[in-house]
Amino acid sequence: MDIRLAKLTATLGLAVILAGCTEEKVPEPTADNCAPEMYQKNLASLSKESSRNEFTANCKSFLAAKKMTSWKFEKSAEDKY
Repeated sequence: MDIRLAKLTATLGLAVILAGCTEEKVPEPTADNCAPEMYQKNLASLSKESSRNEFTANCKSFLAAKKMTSWKFEKSAEDKY
């Protein structure tokens, strides 16, 4: 009886440990993944709400950082002095 209980406990413990391994992978925020078409496709492929929220936040952060680091050279106005 004790051996059966130990086997059952070990099996349940293993099942709980392996259940944590089934976490779905959230795509990395890249220029391609955060482009409008791929963004919608990646968002639709995620099944958990928390994963969708994480992907959305990562893309917003990526696009904001990209916007802040991109700049355009503009010539200074002529000096009048």
